[in-house]
Amino acid sequence: MALKALKYNAQAELPWQLHAVSNDLHRPPETLPRCYAIGALTRFVTAAASFTLPAMSEFLFKRVTIIGPGLLGASLGLALKGRGLAGHVAGVGRKDSPSLAVALQRGAVDTCFTDPGEAVQGSDLVVLATALGLFPDIFQRITGNIGRETLVTDVGSTKQQVMRWAAELLRPEALFVGSHPMAGSEKRGPEFARADLFQNAVCVICSPEHGGAGADSRRAAAVGRIDALWQSLGMRTCHMSAEMHDQRVALVSHLPHAAAAGLVLAALSGDGHAADLAATGFLDTTRVASGDVDVWTDIFQTNRPAVVDALDQFTDQLNALRSAMARGDERAVREFLQSAAAMRQAMLRARAGA
Repeated sequence: MALKALKYNAQAELPWQLHAVSNDLHRPPETLPRCYAIGALTRFVTAAASFTLPAMSEFLFKRVTIIGPGLLGASLGLALKGRGLAGHVAGVGRKDSPSLAVALQRGAVDTCFTDPGEAVQGSDLVVLATALGLFPDIFQRITGNIGRETLVTDVGSTKQQVMRWAAELLRPEALFVGSHPMAGSEKRGPEFARADLFQNAVCVICSPEHGGAGADSRRAAAVGRIDALWQSLGMRTCHMSAEMHDQRVALVSHLPHAAAAGLVLAALSGDGHAADLAATGFLDTTRVASGDVDVWTDIFQTNRPAVVDALDQFTDQLNALRSAMARGDERAVREFLQSAAAMRQAMLRARAGA
């Protein structure tokens, strides 16, 4: 039975999980991401125990509102519509931004709004895809207009602060589940959106109980439906606390951006002619430094403690290399480079197996 043909009422939400994890449970255990394998089996057993025959409907979601039709938001709209998962996609943007018109022209959204409170009325899914700094205002503007069973999620790169905002600014019965699809590009805007942007990537899901919003059967069902949303777009889902997410993402996403920006400044601020010699190695390493400045300022500000810790770890490694080179310790330099190469190869092998 096609996933897009299923729609569940509040008493039958958990079967979303049953459908979403069934394919993965047929895969060899060693091919599953470590963070997902045990969770998949747990959610499968829980869903099977509570399964009831669902009501039928044409779409996974009748109406989806995407607030912020940029690269991620427009890609989500294209993916939902391209896979037949949404009956109607509404986009919300600023009056002075061309993003809405581009998203509409590309078919990522069906209707356009500038007022998020108006746009979310009648929606069964709302996705925040703006810069993180806009989240508090958006939460305040939509909280009075979302239905009791409306799912609210986001694509933000930090989770602890977002979960706190949701708990404080949305009404208590609101169904918010934090999401972070680990997909994107240094490019920005709906003109670069792709329907396959999320395919084969990982999406981290932070359950409401980890964000302090409390846990009950409604919220557990909401987590299952958000899990099914991202899996239906071809993603592999991974569940963890907001704190753990922020610590890990600081190392593998936020630190690389800071390092790329620092490398550009170190290399190009002095000798202006150094840029003439920059080849693929420099361009590949610094690619993400071209990212949206406002977006990345918000990310660094909302994940300050974890990013500072990551920068400290990186600085320690650079200082170790500097010290070895300053004293002419060839063996230490070789071990530094060999350790890095071996760790990266191990990561690639594990990813290929997943």
